[in-house]
Amino acid sequence: MPTVPDRCEQVSLTIDDLRPTVTLLVDQSGSMRSGYPTRMSGESRWTIVGQALLDEKTGVVQALQHSMQFSLVFYTSHNGGLGNTCPLLSQVSAATGNYAAIRKLYDSSSPDDDTPTGPALARVVTDIRQAKRLGPEVILLVTDGDPDTCDVPDPQTDAAQAAAVSAAATAYQAGIDLYVLGVSDDISADKLQQLANAGQGKALDLRYGQDMNAAQPYQASSDLEGLKEQLRDILAQVPLCEVALDRDVTPEEVASGRVVLDGRGLVLGANDGWRLTDPRHLQITGRACDELRAQGKRLTVRISCD
Repeated sequence: MPTVPDRCEQVSLTIDDLRPTVTLLVDQSGSMRSGYPTRMSGESRWTIVGQALLDEKTGVVQALQHSMQFSLVFYTSHNGGLGNTCPLLSQVSAATGNYAAIRKLYDSSSPDDDTPTGPALARVVTDIRQAKRLGPEVILLVTDGDPDTCDVPDPQTDAAQAAAVSAAATAYQAGIDLYVLGVSDDISADKLQQLANAGQGKALDLRYGQDMNAAQPYQASSDLEGLKEQLRDILAQVPLCEVALDRDVTPEEVASGRVVLDGRGLVLGANDGWRLTDPRHLQITGRACDELRAQGKRLTVRISCD
């Protein structure tokens, strides 16, 4: 019986294994009751964010629930950790087609108290790592104010921002893409930029629009339709046909690799085939990606295997 080389990279996935997971980490602090986008507006930030995510016809979760596994996580605390659990998380587990469950949680919840962004983000990163899902992992952090901590729930401090930045950097190091959306001007532009940079592995002092490598911090549009468009832009960056490998592979190994979709071999470098995006990820491209998303049953990858 032939042996498999030690460096054999062999992956066999179903279409559901490949679907990306998007964790919507939404600030449930009391300030989310304030007007959107300013305190003088009629609708609250909580209401507008809910409509942008969950409108039955144009909300992004409804539109993408069968292409992505969505999870919703609210975070807050009651006066930090003084006699209470901190952070307090309410959540719907990641799954495809779970719009109704996410809508039910959102409609039955309301803004609460504090903003322990760093501890909440750290908890979510830990949960994602423990889940060990095979598809890409993305966190979309939606917040309306500067972070606080469980130890010091008020006022917001430099230490709280540092904790949030550290958690964002940990997400990046764990292979989790992090996007940050500020839904009011109560969160300073500098702090939003730092979180975005940390979540993309960039230097904290880079500024979007000035420095080439800066991550984009999303500051919410002033109206509902603009906010929906921003959410669509963010989620359009989520890889839908990406395969994570267990180790780094070389271009030489890839050249002799074999990728098969439902019995049909795909061609390396073809418009409708596959390519290596970095040493540990390959991408199914073009019509092959469309087929995989629409009706594909199984994808098999073999690199450096007899």
